[in-house]
Amino acid sequence: MTFPRSLAPAALVVLAFLLIYVPIYLPRAQAQANSVSTDLNLTFTTIDVPGAVITSVQGINMTGDMVGYYGEANTGPASGFLLSNGNFTLFDYPGGNSTYAFGINDSGLISGSAFVRQSTAAVSFLYDGTTFTTVRAPGKSSTRAVGINNAGTIAGAYGTLSIGRGFMLRGTQFKTLSPPGNFLYVSATGINNLGGVVGWTIGDSDSGFFYKGGQFQTVSFPGASQTLAWGINDSGIIVGWYEKGPPFADHGFALVKGKYISLDYPGASQTLAFGINASGQIVGSYTFDGQTFHGFVTNPIAAD
Repeated sequence: MTFPRSLAPAALVVLAFLLIYVPIYLPRAQAQANSVSTDLNLTFTTIDVPGAVITSVQGINMTGDMVGYYGEANTGPASGFLLSNGNFTLFDYPGGNSTYAFGINDSGLISGSAFVRQSTAAVSFLYDGTTFTTVRAPGKSSTRAVGINNAGTIAGAYGTLSIGRGFMLRGTQFKTLSPPGNFLYVSATGINNLGGVVGWTIGDSDSGFFYKGGQFQTVSFPGASQTLAWGINDSGIIVGWYEKGPPFADHGFALVKGKYISLDYPGASQTLAFGINASGQIVGSYTFDGQTFHGFVTNPIAAD
């Protein structure tokens, strides 16, 4: 499997949900008069798993522990990693074809997903550093856990590998999350400790969403052809990435108190933000050439 420009490193993430993903470049109205700013003085620190061609940092907790996935080639497969106190711990879901670590809470519990059965199905897992606990939605061929908060509530998607709906999982109870509209795929991706959930949709429009208390709000970077929201912290800062063009390129963003802030690793052709912790550190991936991908973590940003 090879990854065109518009798919990598998001390809390893999105393909973990869809196997195939074709961007749809549809013009749409700008988001609710939100303003755009580039006034964000970020310092990026590169994160690379030794020997990896692709490193994607997906989640970060309050103490700065980071999780993600890596590949020794941009054609897959992928394995998960934990970076804690400068040390990498590499892991694979038992019997999985590829393993993706997406979230980590302040207790160090990791949420993620794995391809199984020759990549014809996907299961979710929780991993405490020793034991994998499998998570499967009843009657669904694919379950994909992404975000996790300190209460252990999971945000993700279930259904099939090509059609899915977002979910929240509290204990053993699944709650479907699907914004109004006709969507081929909906995925919840991040959840904070106050019950706020973010995610993205593919269908009538390719946009992000914020959900809380039964209400959905659209997250759409002004002028972008697609917007994917991935992470949210307790201050309500939302991070993700958007595509804009022509020429089409992917950029990270932070949504802070109604203001969209674009962020790019200096000189990179693509920058994608995936997670944010309580202090405002953002994690994600970037590339210069569309072939080799690096993870990153930033200095904290605030909701002031």
